[in-house]
Amino acid sequence: MNKAGVIMTIHFTWRITKYNPKYRDEKGIYLRDEWTSVSEIGSITNQDVILTIHDYISTENRYVEAILDMMSCLNIQKLSISGLEKRENTLDITNFPSLYSEKMRSLYDQATNGLWLEKDQISDISRLILREKMWCKLKCDSKMYIHFGYDFYMFIGSEMMCEDTINNIEKSGLYVEDFISPIKEED
Repeated sequence: MNKAGVIMTIHFTWRITKYNPKYRDEKGIYLRDEWTSVSEIGSITNQDVILTIHDYISTENRYVEAILDMMSCLNIQKLSISGLEKRENTLDITNFPSLYSEKMRSLYDQATNGLWLEKDQISDISRLILREKMWCKLKCDSKMYIHFGYDFYMFIGSEMMCEDTINNIEKSGLYVEDFISPIKEED
């Protein structure tokens, strides 16, 4: 039971990343050098390839689609914000301004703990989190949560298995591992 008195019914938890688990050591430490941040757009990656905006957005899209697909599986229309932390008072879009729509900039200003977000807003806030502009947890009562870690680590908890959704996430190129989020769920 959480502080609000809601009984948590999260039975399934996953770590979803762009990192192939076969490159982890016995302690779970990832051994390959890969890009981990939007700030690396234009930089040379470990494969001697420049990380383009297109490649970055393609990866980011897979994370957003994983969230939206899980919501669809659970028949969830909205998620609420908790544990909100903003990196700056005003959203700084100096680097890569084309990545930030007016809607996204407005959402940054409006975001507060307890705010319920529609699916299009969840897409935008997830992108802001992945771009390291803010951090928060997203949740729907005892049905689902999403936690974000550093370096493109995402944790999803669900009341249902959603096996087809998990398979689709893996087919998209992300890796799904059974894993309990290291981020505390209670606020």
